Amino acid sequence: MTSQPETHNLLARRFVHEIIGAAIKDGATYADLMVLFESAQLCIMEVLNLHYQLSPQVATDLCEASLQNAIERFAGGRAAKP
Repeated sequence: MTSQPETHNLLARRFVHEIIGAAIKDGATYADLMVLFESAQLCIMEVLNLHYQLSPQVATDLCEASLQNAIERFAGGRAAKP
């Protein structure tokens, strides 16, 4: 079993190469990428609600916490670069 950071890095790399990269090559604008981001968030909330029977409020809270973690990871990564 891989660690969470290893899993995150693997999935992020694949998502960028297979989804985002392909969209950009097809001419996607940053607005198009925001639609893609929103769609992914909605899909996760739907799965949390329908498959795991989490209430919409709990699913939303989990997505907000996940976004906050991503923001912190992004900011931390940028702060570490010269």
